[in-house]
Amino acid sequence: MSKYIISLLLINTTCFAASPRDYIDYYVNWYGIDYKAATAHKVFQRLKQVANKNHKFLNPKLRVLNNRGRNPWARALRDGNIVLWRSAIDASYSSSKDEFEARLAFILGHELGHLANDDYWHLKLDYKFFRRNRLFTQARMKKELAADAEGYAYAALAGYKVHLLKKSFFTNWLQKVKPPKNSAYPSIKKRLAILETYLDKIKHKYRLFEYGVRLSHFERCDDAEYFFREFQRIFPAREVLNNLGFCYLQQARQKMKREHAYFYWMPAMLDIQSLATSIVRAGSKRYLKDYVGKRSKPYLEEAIIYLKKAAASDKNYIPARINLVITYLYLGKPYKARGIIEELRRLAPNNLEIQGLLALTMYEQSEIGMNLWSLAVSKLERLITKPNAPAMITYNLARLLQIRPRPAQAEYYWNHLIDMQLKTKTKQSLKWQSSIALNWQRISQQRKLVKKLYSWGRPTYFNWQKAKLKGKIYKRPDGKLEILELDDFIQMQVLKGKNLPKSHKLPRYCKQTLQHRRLINGILWSCNDWAALSFDGKVQEVWRVLK
Repeated sequence: MSKYIISLLLINTTCFAASPRDYIDYYVNWYGIDYKAATAHKVFQRLKQVANKNHKFLNPKLRVLNNRGRNPWARALRDGNIVLWRSAIDASYSSSKDEFEARLAFILGHELGHLANDDYWHLKLDYKFFRRNRLFTQARMKKELAADAEGYAYAALAGYKVHLLKKSFFTNWLQKVKPPKNSAYPSIKKRLAILETYLDKIKHKYRLFEYGVRLSHFERCDDAEYFFREFQRIFPAREVLNNLGFCYLQQARQKMKREHAYFYWMPAMLDIQSLATSIVRAGSKRYLKDYVGKRSKPYLEEAIIYLKKAAASDKNYIPARINLVITYLYLGKPYKARGIIEELRRLAPNNLEIQGLLALTMYEQSEIGMNLWSLAVSKLERLITKPNAPAMITYNLARLLQIRPRPAQAEYYWNHLIDMQLKTKTKQSLKWQSSIALNWQRISQQRKLVKKLYSWGRPTYFNWQKAKLKGKIYKRPDGKLEILELDDFIQMQVLKGKNLPKSHKLPRYCKQTLQHRRLINGILWSCNDWAALSFDGKVQEVWRVLK
C-alpha cells in the first residue's frame, strides 16, 4: 500500500513539473501576442543589461500578451521567458513618460528577480489541485519583498526615475495577488507599510551607491569603496562587484610609478594630464609585463576576485571583462587576458577599444623567438584609420613605435595626440554652477551655509568608523541640487533638471577634448573637475568635484 501511495506522489509531482502553464507556448496560444508594446520591450532590454542572470537563461525573452478573461500583470516562466499582459501596461500608463517607464521597469525587474532565483511560485496559483493557503506564508512574503527590492534596484541601476513610483501604484501592485483568508499573509494595508519601509531602505542604500560611482569616476576609490559596500550588503549585484573590482584596479594604478601606470592608455582612463606626462617619461621597459609592482599587486589580485565574480554572474557582461583584461595585463598575464579578449570580440565585434586591447595583448604575449610587435603595430595602424577611432589607439601606437624604436614615427603620433587632446583653448565658464561654492573651507565655519543646507530638510547621514569617514548628503527640495559633505567639507555637487545644456554643447565648457565612456544609463562626459551624464542627447546630471 505504501509503495502505491509513493508511486502516486511521484506521478503527481511529475505532472506538476510538466504543466503546460510553465511554458510560453500555452500563453501565446491562449492569449495571443500583443505587438504594440514597443515601450515595454525597450525597458526590458535596458533592464537585462543590469539584472543578475540565471545561468540557465543568460538571454531571457519578453512576450507581451493580449488581455483575455482573468489577466495577471506579469510572470516568470520555467523556460526563461517573462510574460507581461496588456493589463499591466494599461495599469502602469501615465501621462508622464518617466513615470510610465519607471512603473514598467519595476514590474519587469521584479520578474527578472524571480527568474534569476528559479522562483516560479506564481505558476502554482493556477493549479486547482494545489492548496493555495500553503503558498501564502511569511517565508513567501519575504521572497516577494526580495523580488520587489530587485525590481526597484534594477530599475534604478538602469537609469529609470524610481522616485516617481507612488503609493497608489504599489497598492495596485499588491492587490494583484489575493491570499486566502486563512493564510499567514497580513492585510494589504500592512503589506503596503512593510513594502514602503523596505523600499525606503533600498532607496537610502542606492543613493550611497550612486555617490560611490561618482567618487570612483574622479579616482577617489579610497572613499568610494565604503559607499559600494553599503549597497552590497543588501544587494550584491554584478554592478556593485564590477565597481569594487574597478576601484581596486584604480587603487593599484595609484600605487604604481607613473611610467608603469600609464605605459598604455587603457579604456576608462580619463586622467589626460598624467597620460601627457608619461609621453616624455617612457622609461626603459619594453613590455608592461616587465614591471614588478609589489605595492600594487595585492590590489590587482583583489580586483581579480571581484571582477571574476561580476563576469561569472553574466556571460554577456562586457564592463567586468574589459576590466579583467586590463588587470591581467598589469599582472603580467597576457595569455589569460587574451582568453577574455576572445569572449569580448564575440560579444562586441565592432568595439574599437576592445580591438585595441587585442593588439596590446598580442604584443605582450611576445617571447624569445616569437616577437609579435609588427602584428600589433599593423593592427593599431588599421584601427587608427577608422572613423571615431578613440585616442587610446593613437597613444598606444605611439608607445609601441617608441619601444622599437621608431622615433620619427612615434613623434608624429605623439604630436597628433597632443593636437587632439591637450591643446588649451579659451572656453566658456560653466553656466550651470550652483550658488554654493566649492572650496576648502569647513562647512561648520560657514553659518549661513549651514542654515541654508538644513533648511532643505533632513540630510542623509553616514558614519563608517572603521574608515574614519562620515558625512551627509543634502538634497534641495526641488531635487535640482545635491551636496555631498565628507568630514565637514563639501566634496561634490550634483546638479539635475531641465536647465542643463545639451550634450553637443558640452565641449564649449572644457579646455581639453572631452573624454567619454558608455554606461548602462547613458554616456558620461568628463573634463577635469566636472562630468556630465547624458542620455539620448540630453544631460541628466552634472557632477562637480572639489579639487
